[in-house]
Amino acid sequence: MKKYIFDTDIGDDIDDAFALSLLCSLAGKEIAGVTTVFRNTKKRAQLAKTLLAAAGFGNVPVYAGESFPYKEPFHLFGKDAENAKPEESAPCQWTEEYAAAKYEDDAVNFIAESAKKYGKDLVLFAVGPLTNLARAIEKEEAVKHIGAIYTMGGYFSKDQAEWNILCDPEAAQIVYSSGIPVYACGLDVTLRCTLEADLLQAFRDSKKATNRLLICWLDRWKEFFGFEKSVMHDPLAVASAFADICRFEKRYVKTSDTNRGAVEAHESQNGGTSPVYVAEDVNPSAFYRLIREQLL
Repeated sequence: MKKYIFDTDIGDDIDDAFALSLLCSLAGKEIAGVTTVFRNTKKRAQLAKTLLAAAGFGNVPVYAGESFPYKEPFHLFGKDAENAKPEESAPCQWTEEYAAAKYEDDAVNFIAESAKKYGKDLVLFAVGPLTNLARAIEKEEAVKHIGAIYTMGGYFSKDQAEWNILCDPEAAQIVYSSGIPVYACGLDVTLRCTLEADLLQAFRDSKKATNRLLICWLDRWKEFFGFEKSVMHDPLAVASAFADICRFEKRYVKTSDTNRGAVEAHESQNGGTSPVYVAEDVNPSAFYRLIREQLL
């Protein structure tokens, strides 16, 4: 039986929270743990624990992970760029009401130990920068032999940086070249899956505890960043592991040497590239149907 780890930078963009809620609905009893990454991972862990509890899976352990990228200083967006110490600042969805949520430390060790315990049955969802996974790969050989990694990251059809890769391209390259089967949902497909007005209203009308929490966090996110519409980047990465929603093609991938945060994808082996299954098409209708069936 498969076991799942959800590795996330929950607390900024709202799609992480929707993705975790979706995973709880699809396979909550098989979630081995949740790990957090990038900047204030402790407060991110408290948000993840709060959402798990609302979904009825408060017993799932949450581990705070790597706050700093491998090499470069933080890339920051919007109001976050105003913080002198971004690793200490709270994600926009966090408030003091979540401060009592319990979590553990050392996400990297948890991933490594889970790889030894579950082997090929372990599947990781990585919907933030890939720092935790890269550190775990370096720490423990068994991580290279897990079943699969489903990532949200990259823009495979354009020479354009994408946020999760930009935040730690060194980590991304370690993951791509690890030999683990990687299934990557990039902006090529995720930009076609947005939270449209009718679906958003359905969440606002829902009485489920998880959906009330999602809407609360979504409104904080909108106010903080000024965005009008959410793209469901991370839920698509989760959905693609459970339903025939994305068409994946084997490509040979590496992070760009000349455009930091961008990735190169080739149809054949090309110096320094590694095989990655890249989502090249998506069925948005099937995705929206799954969201409604599982969350509403």
